[in-house]
Amino acid sequence: MKKWVLITGGSRGIGAAIVHKLAEDYKVIFTYKNSTDKAKKIVDNMISNGLDVSSYQCDSSNSKEINLLCDQLISKYGAPFALINNSGISQDELFINSSEDSIYKLFNNNAFSTMNIIRYFLPHMMQNLEGRIINISSIASFKGNIGQVGYSSTKSALNGMIKSLALETARFNITVNNILPGFIESDMTENLASKSLLKKKIPLRRFGKPEEIASVTKFLLSPDSGYLTGQNLIIDGGLSC
Repeated sequence: MKKWVLITGGSRGIGAAIVHKLAEDYKVIFTYKNSTDKAKKIVDNMISNGLDVSSYQCDSSNSKEINLLCDQLISKYGAPFALINNSGISQDELFINSSEDSIYKLFNNNAFSTMNIIRYFLPHMMQNLEGRIINISSIASFKGNIGQVGYSSTKSALNGMIKSLALETARFNITVNNILPGFIESDMTENLASKSLLKKKIPLRRFGKPEEIASVTKFLLSPDSGYLTGQNLIIDGGLSC
């Protein structure tokens, strides 16, 4: 029987690429918030190709929904082998124009939701004495961008979190790592007015592909990465060098 993994925000972009990549070797369950049609298309396509993939509509920022999802999945499948926390939001605004509500919304969607998912599933993973936890962070967590004070703060929180969490989970054979993508080809970057200028600033002269992030994710789930934990892995084409 295949081990199962949970991917949040798996209906598009990096999340969808991770779903496709991991379905080669695992039973994949992914969540989505609003993209029902996209989620159904992914599931139908992968099932038709003999892969074990299913989806659940769930707002990752809603702790009650996450708690309910955890109970449902644990009772049906047992503990997951891996959690891939990919869901999140971005919001560009100058800090002087931000509000307490807008900052809290960013933290709730990007940091608190990830912590809640881990907190709900982790006790069950500890009982299995194995597991992988991977969070999709961002190079914005350490590389400043105008208008992203709130967003970068939430991603920095994830970077710090794994340093302590990795120490708490190591004796249970559970590794915890973050992936920090740079600019990745996606719906959000497709129509950037400054895209050509940004590419010139990247040593590899291109944006990354979602599939490249998915391949790193797959490596972090493999036995070859068993000695790697508590690390923030930068995948940005050399932009931060």
